[in-house]
Amino acid sequence: MNFKDYEKFVLDYTPFEWEELDLKKTKRTKHSFLMSYIRFYKVSVYLEKFIKNNNINNPKIIDVGSYPGNMVSLSKKIFDGIPDYHSIGLDLSNEFVEKMNEYGVKCVNTEIDPNFPEPKDIKDWNVKNFDLCYLLDTLEHLVDPTYCLDQINKSLKINGYLIITTDNITNFLYIADMLRKGKGPNIHPGISSMVYRGNHRPHFKEYSKEELFFLLERSGFEIIKHEFFDRKQGDFFIDKKKQVIKKHRTKMKLKNIVHTIIKNSGYLISHLRNHHILIAKKTKNLDEILKKRKVTYSHKEFLEIRKNIIGY
Repeated sequence: MNFKDYEKFVLDYTPFEWEELDLKKTKRTKHSFLMSYIRFYKVSVYLEKFIKNNNINNPKIIDVGSYPGNMVSLSKKIFDGIPDYHSIGLDLSNEFVEKMNEYGVKCVNTEIDPNFPEPKDIKDWNVKNFDLCYLLDTLEHLVDPTYCLDQINKSLKINGYLIITTDNITNFLYIADMLRKGKGPNIHPGISSMVYRGNHRPHFKEYSKEELFFLLERSGFEIIKHEFFDRKQGDFFIDKKKQVIKKHRTKMKLKNIVHTIIKNSGYLISHLRNHHILIAKKTKNLDEILKKRKVTYSHKEFLEIRKNIIGY
């Protein structure tokens, strides 16, 4: 799917009813593919390049943190067929489950973050030997991602693939705020699960590249490709007269112009961009991983581990 094909797909996309309702609450009239236009295009490129080009034309797919369900449509567009598609998520409504069933999707309504304060019920995913897993803008919401990554490992076959998108903690705008206002890049506890305990989980932690690699390798994955990018969230709209997708123009105010120039200058350095995308391959089964996973109660041994990771 080239960019023109992707644009046509987005123009033709019919959003689910709950997508439109959610966006109206935020005073936006765009569906999820428009709101995250660049991010989903990146995902489509990775699917084409690393999955379809490896002769996986009919993958069995797990979609973890699957709401609002839009990846079903993109997957059906890219692949010849999807013999099995499982949607794993929390507090999936009856309306969502019924609509997903119409698309041939099986839903598992379960907690994926048992370390969250007041977690919900955990159910078995009942998924084995799948080819591909999506974990798209979900990792940053988890108090401890290890449980979720371990479950994904159990669900994929050896050499099965995992695609992740998530926020980048080394984002230039975070660094600028830290220098200018003294604001730390970590999630403020007042807008975390320390305060909010509902089902629409807030961000808990964002990650650097090396932190992502550590987490994935610890759960039996090998990184195939990683990339930083600017997701340009909410920057696009549909020109209904011309039936094309356009980028919003920056309002000609000095403050906006200066902000754009500074941001674009910072983003010339790749690791200062605001988002990650990566694809990883399962190389080890979880049973093997758990036998070797490093945990220590020795302070001396911990200091050695710390030195190996951060240099002191």
